[in-house]
Amino acid sequence: MSKTHVHNGIHAVTLSQALGHVVLRWCVRVLAVVVLLFGMGDISARADPVETQNLMFQLQNARMNKLVLHQPHLVAFLSGAESGALNADITDHRGTVTFSSGVDQRLWARVNGRWGESDQRKDKYGFGAMGLHAYVTSTLIVGGMIEADYLSQAGAVSGKEGLGAMAGSYFLARNANQPLFFEGRLLYGRASDGIRHLDSSKRRPDSRRGLTQLRISGKLRYGITTLLPSILASYATEDVSPLNSGSLPGQSTRLRHIKMGLDFRHTLRQMNGAPFVLNGGGALSSTSTRRYGSDTLATANQRNRRGRVNLGVSYVTQAGGTVVIDGFVNGLGMPTPQSYGLKAAFDIQF
Repeated sequence: MSKTHVHNGIHAVTLSQALGHVVLRWCVRVLAVVVLLFGMGDISARADPVETQNLMFQLQNARMNKLVLHQPHLVAFLSGAESGALNADITDHRGTVTFSSGVDQRLWARVNGRWGESDQRKDKYGFGAMGLHAYVTSTLIVGGMIEADYLSQAGAVSGKEGLGAMAGSYFLARNANQPLFFEGRLLYGRASDGIRHLDSSKRRPDSRRGLTQLRISGKLRYGITTLLPSILASYATEDVSPLNSGSLPGQSTRLRHIKMGLDFRHTLRQMNGAPFVLNGGGALSSTSTRRYGSDTLATANQRNRRGRVNLGVSYVTQAGGTVVIDGFVNGLGMPTPQSYGLKAAFDIQF
């Protein structure tokens, strides 16, 4: 089911005065929080430049991967397939919180938080985004957004912490003939990263960061066969400024992530008035990270590729139950052994 928005030209290029006040008030609050966090105490950096850069690279790599993973999916503003939600799962030593506003407003917000503690290790991650857009046509949206993220990984003798903010533009488009969606964004900002060691001096280098992302998803229907393509391409950068003392030279990190998948649903035959459907597909993802540093540090390249394939059948019984049998192979292309199995499930609603 799709939801179509129809707006005249005036509404597409102007926003009401009340909505403008709301956006301004929220922007001031978010910027105040970012400035406050950036002004907090320093994080320690060890005098050894090589080890410092290695730990900094580990922090940047982890945070850039999380930044790409937690980017909000916005196609629901054209498909109308989602609604606002608030979920929380909190225990003594770990927890997760997620929030998303509804898709019937031009002003939206997304928040994700996760924290955990195990032995002497503590991990925290938080991500928040807020945006505002306008409907150019019923199948095209343009807007702007701001983001902030925080990552902390603390151990017994060392810890890594990073805080960043970004702002930029995005667009959403839908194919006029098929429910095929295109989503893109271009963001730029800054971050404050650092590491902590026992018996070390305090320093906190600043860095510039950027993110470009393009996503294609949807459904292509061809008679009794439905194809579900998905393509995600991301390119993230972070450039650390050198410290005046020279204990931490400047360095840059580049992350490229591509994920492509194609699933299908094919109705084999009708049994007792219910469809007997063949389901399958596959996906392939590739992530590469490259670091550019000083002459004392060799360039470190990391590449991770993995794939999965699955094939199964599903059938809806006359009683309203659903029978699903699915076989899968995951981890293709990885140095570790692949995982595979067969899953059978039966679901019925009363």
